[in-house]
Amino acid sequence: MFYSCVFFILAFYLASFAYASYAANTSACTSFLSKSRLVYACQAKNLFSVPSLIPPDTQVLLLPFNNIPTVSQHSFPALHLLQALSLGSQTISTSFLVEEAAFYNLPNLTSLDLGGNRHISLHPGAFKGLTKLEVLLLDSNGLNESVLESGLFKELISLRKLDLSFNRILRLHPDPSFLNLRYISSIVLKFNKINLPCGKDLQNLQGKRLDLLDLSSNPLNFNATNSCPNPFKNITLGILDISSMAWDAERVGNFFKIISGTQIKNIKMRHNGLLGSGFGFQNLKDPDEVTFSGLNSSKTYFLDLSHSFISQLAPQVFSSFPELLSLDLSYNKISRLSPGAFSGMRELVSLNLSGNLLGEIMSKSFQELGSTPLKALDLSSNHIGAVQYEAMNVLGSLESLNLRDNALNKIPPVKLPSLTLLILGQNRISNTYGLSSFCPSAKILDLSSNRLTDVRSLWEILDLSSLQYLQLGRNQLSCCSPTQSGKRAPTSGLLYLDLSDNSLGFVWKTEQCADIFMSLEKLEILNLAKNHISYLPYDLFKGLVSLHTLDLSRNHLTQIQSGQFLGLSSLKTLNLGTNSLITLSTANLEPLVALESIDLSEVTFVCGCGLWDVWHWMKVNNITVLTGDSEISCIKSSQLVSEMSLKTFFKNCQ
Repeated sequence: MFYSCVFFILAFYLASFAYASYAANTSACTSFLSKSRLVYACQAKNLFSVPSLIPPDTQVLLLPFNNIPTVSQHSFPALHLLQALSLGSQTISTSFLVEEAAFYNLPNLTSLDLGGNRHISLHPGAFKGLTKLEVLLLDSNGLNESVLESGLFKELISLRKLDLSFNRILRLHPDPSFLNLRYISSIVLKFNKINLPCGKDLQNLQGKRLDLLDLSSNPLNFNATNSCPNPFKNITLGILDISSMAWDAERVGNFFKIISGTQIKNIKMRHNGLLGSGFGFQNLKDPDEVTFSGLNSSKTYFLDLSHSFISQLAPQVFSSFPELLSLDLSYNKISRLSPGAFSGMRELVSLNLSGNLLGEIMSKSFQELGSTPLKALDLSSNHIGAVQYEAMNVLGSLESLNLRDNALNKIPPVKLPSLTLLILGQNRISNTYGLSSFCPSAKILDLSSNRLTDVRSLWEILDLSSLQYLQLGRNQLSCCSPTQSGKRAPTSGLLYLDLSDNSLGFVWKTEQCADIFMSLEKLEILNLAKNHISYLPYDLFKGLVSLHTLDLSRNHLTQIQSGQFLGLSSLKTLNLGTNSLITLSTANLEPLVALESIDLSEVTFVCGCGLWDVWHWMKVNNITVLTGDSEISCIKSSQLVSEMSLKTFFKNCQ
């Protein structure tokens, strides 16, 4: 009897403790509105079942990272407004069980996440009643091919997206129930073990248009082309993702012959380690005119071959893509563009060759693209040090050119009259000669991280009458050449000018180039940070009547000269952070009638009651003072040098 009582008492306390723990965990759940939907969040609360006190008007329920072992029709009794449910990644060691009609009481559910439950067990009727479900995530669940072949999804008549990635599916053979999924448009099967579907394997998807079929990172092994009829017959594909395949050029060619005639708008073949000869391996070949010939009637508009090992673009290699709009060849090993490489392409608008090994641009490199409407060309992160005279003149429609991170030491001797965006940053350019003929219509120009030394280069650049945004940061601007007799600054519509990380302080210390901004009446943003500035010429900012942001941070300013900011009537934001300012007076700031904020981060003043007048003036004028991670302090000199916050010091001034 004694032991029975002890056992009963112990069981009572354990049950009480478990209930208290459960109640504590559920009380930690939070409700909030997100995009006008009521969300009830219970992530990682150590729950062992679905909470029973969920607000009935909840529209989004988040239950991932708990210990819930099973869900049934009784788990969600009164959540008729629920639209999205996440039950992913339950941390139980046993199988996560979804019983028959588990979600039957959620008639308005449109999104269901069951992913990350490594050992999931789905009753054949698990999804009964989910006639409005549009998104179903079953990724990383240890599922095999039976998930596609057992009629599991037959009632999901509104389903649009099915994610089965990171599972153990060996074959792609959807059952007849897929014929009833009229709205299915996205099937994600990446990182499975699927062999190439063949012949009638996909007959239950025929007649459908899939916006996305993701088969990336599957083995997709196949035999000779005559042994496998086209599995995509009568299926139209928006995006076909076959990235991360161990296919050489020959196997790529065989695959496209198998699926010849299939309409595919966008083909992604990224990260193919065997496509191309790389650095000259004899056992691997670059694609040639045969490789993509199976796609000549596929009406492909987008082709992504990035992050592979193509070393040379052979003649006619893309001749099967007369309607191609975008070609991405970035991050291959391309060192040569053979004449005729782009032959047959009539509609190309965007070409990405960034991250390759190109060393020069020759007159015939892009010859065939002269008849295309090419608007964007990316040649960044190559080794281009030479551009042959007029080598790119044929690209008359080009609007955007990226030559960043190359080895150019001068402006390329070409003429691109339609160019509006030009990126030449991170080269070795030392002067701007030829710029006005290179890109006369440029609106955005990046010349940052080059070797420009003459501040007067700015006036040469401003001959580009359409220029609005100019990057000159991280150059070596440290001298000022004299102006030619009668030379005046050109009228400019420039809105943004970045001159940060130069050595302009050495120029202005000797009062040179004090007129450099005189024509920039429309300039709105000026960045002069990190320029070794200890002195600013009196009239430097005189003409900047439209300026609303001025950055003078990370310089060596010890004081602001009286009248320094005269004329800056539109300035709203002033950054003086990380300078060596001793003091600041109201007279310095009063001309800034539109000032809204001032940044004084990492500034340590010399303690003086005159600073209190400035703080009072800024408070009266509702000016926000930004101080970074710590309060502004000042140094008080006496027999001992001590530092204190300004707030503490001001108590002695009032």
